[in-house]
Amino acid sequence: MLGMLLAISGAAAIYLVLLFLIARRLAAAPLSWRILAWSGVPLALGGFGFAARFWNPSAGPYVANRLYPFGGHLQAWAVSFGFTWVALGLLFTGAVLFVWRQAGWLSWTLLLSSWLLCWWPHAIIGIAFAWNGANQQSADSYRQWASNPVGLTVLVTGAVTLVWHFAFSLVGFIATGRAVFRGREQEQTALAVR
Repeated sequence: MLGMLLAISGAAAIYLVLLFLIARRLAAAPLSWRILAWSGVPLALGGFGFAARFWNPSAGPYVANRLYPFGGHLQAWAVSFGFTWVALGLLFTGAVLFVWRQAGWLSWTLLLSSWLLCWWPHAIIGIAFAWNGANQQSADSYRQWASNPVGLTVLVTGAVTLVWHFAFSLVGFIATGRAVFRGREQEQTALAVR
């Protein structure tokens, strides 16, 4: 348990220091770019929550595909996934910092494409659940989890974090996209006048 706390606390400290450095440089950015950049924060927070929730410390000896320091192979996957979301949240926020200064359609499109690819597997899962129907076992599992105060807190916190991320992403991409493509049209008009 102590190892988990130290690892997550160390990662959180690294994340917060880098986020502070990015935030200082983003202060000069237009509001639309700051909103887009801050959409990476709930992504990282969700990652920390995922890592902490699924970490099940285990003693060795460890066996590949069976037992890891994080627990069984599914816990190891989930903890790795959580830390990946922390890294992606930080990288996305940092990428916005570099893109807004030279906001061209290509860099904006790369940001949007990377965001879409990041969420693509989850979109497939959501579509499959909607199309084929979620089975009763899944619904019962979440209902049982939500009946516990800790489980309910985790579910509500996760939902709020997800809504925060998607709201900031949607507003940020639309606002920055309009500015980028409006600027491109103005450049093309200026070139045509010459």
